[in-house]
Amino acid sequence: MKFVMVKDLDELSEAFKQQMLKHMFSSRSRVNIAITTGSTPVKGYKLLSEFVKGKECFKGVHYYIFDEFWYKGDSVGICRRSLDLKYFKDAEVHEECIHNLEKSGWENMDEQIQKEGGLDMVIMGIGTNGHFCGNQPGTFENWNEGVHAIDRHKTKVVEELLVQLLHEDLKSEDESRIPDYYITMGPRTIMNARSIVFILSGENKAEVAKKAFFDPITEEFPVSIFQLHPDVTVIIDEAAANLIKHKIC
Repeated sequence: MKFVMVKDLDELSEAFKQQMLKHMFSSRSRVNIAITTGSTPVKGYKLLSEFVKGKECFKGVHYYIFDEFWYKGDSVGICRRSLDLKYFKDAEVHEECIHNLEKSGWENMDEQIQKEGGLDMVIMGIGTNGHFCGNQPGTFENWNEGVHAIDRHKTKVVEELLVQLLHEDLKSEDESRIPDYYITMGPRTIMNARSIVFILSGENKAEVAKKAFFDPITEEFPVSIFQLHPDVTVIIDEAAANLIKHKIC
């Protein structure tokens, strides 16, 4: 596991851009990258989109959305919509290079990813409870879970999250729009990626970093499983690294 400690979010955003470009520049005809919708990479996405926009050398980069759900009445998933605003539109990514998780056919997504050469990189943040992608504690059966659907009533955390997003993202109080399930890449899907990059910023992620990368591996803090992955890079600012500086410097 490699740690890249930076001063603040601005430096993290530049390091994020450089890490993306490291994988996007390739002699191969296709590169597969799964990217996050979180708030931490927003500045990085802006820097990246300014660099890649209109450049033919990046036409072989394919992007995968690693979790998705649809409020009832919406044809476009909330994660796809978020990434359109944060990156895809500004970077002028062609539609054929964007791979959504769909309401139907997701059961074959792991097989399809491998058929297309596998994921070269996954870039993720980490939730304060240790979730990654849509894998909240208690929402997967075992570490071998691939792409899977999660019932909205699976855990209290899932129910509360979907209500919160309804209120905050859609500015709606109509809870009848909350979906019955959402879809996410599972532990096995992410573990099969060649490289994983985590980005963490802010003092509220200090305890998260300690638990994720140095405490025991446990399903109660799901992201801890990636301590076992052979190629992990953690881009972390000083505030988020507060509890682990003595281990990584």
